[in-house]
Amino acid sequence: MRKLCSITRLCVLLLLLILLFCVSTNLLEAALSVDERQLVNSLSTDRIMSRIEYLCRDEFSGRRAGSPEHYSVVDYLSSEFQSIGLSEIKASGFQGYKQPFTMRYSLIQSRNEIKAVLSYDGKNAARVVPFPYKRYNGNGGIDLRSEVVFVGNDGIASPTNHSDFGRFDVSGKIVMFSGDSRVGGATFRKILAAYHAGAVACLICSDDSSGRNSMVNIGIPSPIPDFPVIVTDTKVASGVLGHDPKQVAGVTHSPTVRLQVTRVCDPNRITYNVVGVIPGADPTVSDQVVILGAHYDHIGTDEKGRVFPGADDNASGVGVMLEVAHVISRSNLTPRRTIVFAAWSGEEGGLLGSNFFVSNCPFPLESIVSSIQMDMVGTGTPGRIIATGATYPNHWNFLSSSAKDLGIHLESSTSPGVSDHLAFNRKKIPCSLIYVAGDHPFHHTVYDVPSAINPKALESAASLALLSVWRAANL
Repeated sequence: MRKLCSITRLCVLLLLLILLFCVSTNLLEAALSVDERQLVNSLSTDRIMSRIEYLCRDEFSGRRAGSPEHYSVVDYLSSEFQSIGLSEIKASGFQGYKQPFTMRYSLIQSRNEIKAVLSYDGKNAARVVPFPYKRYNGNGGIDLRSEVVFVGNDGIASPTNHSDFGRFDVSGKIVMFSGDSRVGGATFRKILAAYHAGAVACLICSDDSSGRNSMVNIGIPSPIPDFPVIVTDTKVASGVLGHDPKQVAGVTHSPTVRLQVTRVCDPNRITYNVVGVIPGADPTVSDQVVILGAHYDHIGTDEKGRVFPGADDNASGVGVMLEVAHVISRSNLTPRRTIVFAAWSGEEGGLLGSNFFVSNCPFPLESIVSSIQMDMVGTGTPGRIIATGATYPNHWNFLSSSAKDLGIHLESSTSPGVSDHLAFNRKKIPCSLIYVAGDHPFHHTVYDVPSAINPKALESAASLALLSVWRAANL
């Protein structure tokens, strides 16, 4: 009998839980319009995961902006936009879905890779002397062939008197002088003076008592980009000049030498934002714009060649953005305002793509009524979203009302964070960054992989992004 009562109580409790679930579900559905419910119910975490897994393929080598591999990602995103049915932006500066811009792209994984190489004919054989150059200032890729002009301890007391170097005829040549490897005071002034006089590089002959500079450049940063300043010792200087520089009085010229510096970066590497549109259908407000964006780039590989997949950061945001575009575009519904979907490049390098977009926007900035940027929405605590942007009341209402009606806990953050929303906020455009609350334990590690993604977190972010964008585009 006692056992039967326990079973009865358990059944009653189970029925109450089922009833409570049904009531809460009905309340949530009642808060949404028929169109909104249709859209939210059409979301698919399977589609989102499929796109995250594709973006995290090893063949994309961590999606580093500007890398050869990232161009394949750009082509994939453009193809997805076309397949989804988004329209291209017909404006100057766009190539279909692509908005090209240039960035400074590092060609090295570590500054240990930077070398300066001095080649010259020694007494008995050709000599090639490498110098580490960790603190090189500039783009590199230098390959000079020039004679060396040794000016001894002559020089200039002040760089404003660089015309005194005229008597040495150093224009287009490499200047060598004896000096202090610490590059302070007189040595620094000589470097500037040589540059002003037209020299293309400086060799400093220095033998300090510690021997630390023996045939080794300690990495002197020139005050001028791509103006190599190399510390060498008497042995190398003697080989270049053909005699001991300490025994030279006045000025002497060497035979032609060759000076090469590792190519450090490409200052004008092309990369792309990828942007698509669902045009607004109401002529009275179709020129107003709602934006949903996420950066697609990540940090590439490390010195050992290990790939950083960037599933949470930020394949998750791109996957959600594509899913929202997919659901709206494939529905039989049309927004009143225009909705722009954007995949930004160069976020990891300093919000490059989003800043370029707002500085070269294809429509007036004041026409943007709401912008949402997503970053790291694949891990953390499902049902809990953190967002910035509460200082924009109308825009914030789209987010807060959507979260309430979806049963999502929305936390307003006053910390600006560092992501693409800042590009919009700097231009006083109503914009929020949204990300899932809780831990993101694999940020910028090789363990940020698709298998670590929580589909329930994606579902929370996708529901909120979709409903907020739809309301901003229609209310």
